[in-house]
Amino acid sequence: MIMDVTALLLRDFSDLTRPELIKRRKSVEILQARVLHTHEHISPRKQQSFVIAIAVLIVGYALTHFLLLAGVAALGAQIIVLRYSTLPLNWQTQLAGEIQKLEPLRHSPLRQWDSDTDFSWEYAQHCLNKEITLIHISLGSAPAPFDA
Repeated sequence: MIMDVTALLLRDFSDLTRPELIKRRKSVEILQARVLHTHEHISPRKQQSFVIAIAVLIVGYALTHFLLLAGVAALGAQIIVLRYSTLPLNWQTQLAGEIQKLEPLRHSPLRQWDSDTDFSWEYAQHCLNKEITLIHISLGSAPAPFDA
């Protein structure tokens, strides 16, 4: 039986202090709200591309008074932004990127996300809700490192 050494070095919910748990809860709730907004509406990358395309269209038309040329420039700008922007294109990449910023905990349901994983929306919501529930349970119990 081979043990993963990195799993032994990870902290768990019971190892976190109360301020760390509160900070993590707020981070996970903000993450959940952002991912929900991206899932229901438009992704940050698409939103950025539309804003830049509209700005290029307005400036291009104001400078040239030629709508077709301004439209082509706006379309080109939108394609470039969609291709080369570092913002997430969908909720899966946004969730994976934001989870990488959180401290990995040993029993966290969010440890399984990579940048290339493709889970269903319902499963992602379930894991986010379970993470918040585990934080609430840890907030309600005494810190384990001081137990004998």
